[in-house]
Amino acid sequence: MPARAIADEPLTRRQQEIYDFIRLFIGDNGYSPTIREIADGIMLASSSTVHSHVNSLIRKGYLTHSSGGVRTLALTKKGKRPKVVTQAGIIKWIKDQGIEETHDEVIYNLLSDLQEGIQTGRIC
Repeated sequence: MPARAIADEPLTRRQQEIYDFIRLFIGDNGYSPTIREIADGIMLASSSTVHSHVNSLIRKGYLTHSSGGVRTLALTKKGKRPKVVTQAGIIKWIKDQGIEETHDEVIYNLLSDLQEGIQTGRIC
């Protein structure tokens, strides 16, 4: 099958599960999981099966892999999901900025302004 046709195939349920595990693992740890960690994480006994699915994700363009080492899987733009702004995320960001003395009204106004900006298209 031509490479273009393989890249256009949708992910199987198991491939999506493996991709999601890898994406979350990288997000949490800053580096990619090993094949064994993926197998353990999705409760598969066979690392060979995981390796086959990872190779399919690479052929479909969702992952890249550098040869010669472990933890070299990387996400591509094809599989990345857009980031979503949530109220919890904004509140975490505010706390991370060291703004300890904010009042609930200030946070509410900030969230209301953000929501209005998204709805009007001022913020994408």
